[in-house]
Amino acid sequence: MGPAVRTAPSARPPDTTAEVTVKKVLTWLALAFVVFYVISAPESSADFVRTAGHALGDAASSLASFFESLA
Repeated sequence: MGPAVRTAPSARPPDTTAEVTVKKVLTWLALAFVVFYVISAPESSADFVRTAGHALGDAASSLASFFESLA
């Protein structure tokens, strides 16, 4: 038989379970905050959504005007 070849121990993959757990916890905390905000101040929440909708609509109109001017 040939000589025994020694290989270096394989590198262990990084442990990502802690990162995934932190990400899940932060996501659940953010969701809980949103639910709490909506329940505690529904008028303010509705106003925020309305304002965000208008801003998105204005942005879409601006993009449409831009692309129309290119044609």
